[in-house]
Amino acid sequence: MIPLDSWSRFLARQSECPSLEYVHGMRHPVQGGTSCGLHDHPEFEIVYHPRGRGVTVLRDGTVLPFKEGGVVVYAPLVGHNQEMEASGEDLCVQISAPASEKLPVGALYLPHFESRSLREELHLLSLGLPRLTKTEQTLFNLRATALLLELIHLACSRRDHDEAPAAEQHVLRAEQFIRERFAEIRSLDEVAAHLGVTHDHLRHVFKTLRGISLIRHLNEVRIERAETLLHHSRLPLKQIATLCGFKDEYYFSAVFRQFTQSSPGDYRRRA
Repeated sequence: MIPLDSWSRFLARQSECPSLEYVHGMRHPVQGGTSCGLHDHPEFEIVYHPRGRGVTVLRDGTVLPFKEGGVVVYAPLVGHNQEMEASGEDLCVQISAPASEKLPVGALYLPHFESRSLREELHLLSLGLPRLTKTEQTLFNLRATALLLELIHLACSRRDHDEAPAAEQHVLRAEQFIRERFAEIRSLDEVAAHLGVTHDHLRHVFKTLRGISLIRHLNEVRIERAETLLHHSRLPLKQIATLCGFKDEYYFSAVFRQFTQSSPGDYRRRA
């Protein structure tokens, strides 16, 4: 098992810090049987493999086999190679962190993830636009930082899930599914079906272990995303409601006021 303690600590610290810096992205086909020698980068490097399979070996000897749909995140200055067993494609994103920051060590690997928005971000950020305006650079910094932190969060959540007893695993898997699919969920039955349990069972264990209802947690995740969009974008409320999974802007406004004691419009003006 890959040790993730240093990644967990970095995630906790970075959540309170300014955005990291998007450096560049690139994508290229890779042929089966080819290899890339041992090398490292001064930045974080995210390598997504939408196709193909192979293995990467870190300088310390850690072996990370990867397959189609998997993503590897390398910490800065972590030496690694790559050998392809089947032809595919690499989508790479490099993100710089301050030299003074205490950085994680090694690499982490996610064999798969269900979030369509994460895949879309990986495709966008790996395009490697030749020149960014100051505004575009700021936006790409935010998006790249969010992508990196979400990947770390998913990897740490899965580690916690693997070590948890059955009831806690159900709750952790429900939380992960909600965080990845909150904009698409139309009924909590979908969450229970994904876990292979009944709605009543999931509702009971979630309330017991987390102290809040499952629907409240879903709305908390949606409202958290809505606050980010209200603060960092000028999207109309109707579009924000849709992006956050609410059926219409009126229901969105009612739930937002319930959680924040403020209307979305007032929140945006204060922000």
